[in-house]
Amino acid sequence: MWLVKNWGIGGKGFCTGLKVCFEVSLRTDCILLQNALRQQRFVREVTIQYNLCNEPWVKYSISMVADKGLKKPLYTSARLKKGEVLYLETHSNRYELCFNGEKAVSNGMATISEAPESESEKLQNHNTHSAHTSDRNPTDRDCIIDVFRWSCCKRPYPQKVMRSIGIPLPVEHLEVLEENIDWEDIQWSQTGVWIAGKEYQLARVHFLSRS
Repeated sequence: MWLVKNWGIGGKGFCTGLKVCFEVSLRTDCILLQNALRQQRFVREVTIQYNLCNEPWVKYSISMVADKGLKKPLYTSARLKKGEVLYLETHSNRYELCFNGEKAVSNGMATISEAPESESEKLQNHNTHSAHTSDRNPTDRDCIIDVFRWSCCKRPYPQKVMRSIGIPLPVEHLEVLEENIDWEDIQWSQTGVWIAGKEYQLARVHFLSRS
């Protein structure tokens, strides 16, 4: 009986120790799993495909073009503004997306630049403009937005030929579909992109530097 009682006391303590170790191990496993899942969200699935000129490009994936993370210089829109040009292909056509400058908008409407004026006209108009500006609603003030050009390449050229012609391609080699489109109006999806109400199902994607 004495042995049984002592074993019972020792067994209880042993079980309690196992429970504590199990809970600690479980919490550690949960933390490791959460970290792994967090890292997995930023892992890109990269598959190589051959483009319309039989050159290796990357298979289209929304992770290749979607803005994510906190480093804005790595955003696709920022890369295009810094000079890169994005080429995308369906199974039959090639498209070009490039930065096309900045546009001043007021209440959603683009402002129109005026012809040059004389110095006296400039001073008079400046005073008039200042008076109107002071009475203007804050929401009516101009803001600057980045705009982009979406075009269909008339012919898919090999990369060497494209660089000799110029990147982005001159307009004579393009059918410009959208001249000044806001980046927010370009909607990427798992299968392609929506621009001006039209869906383009994409197969491949490739960035090139301006030349």
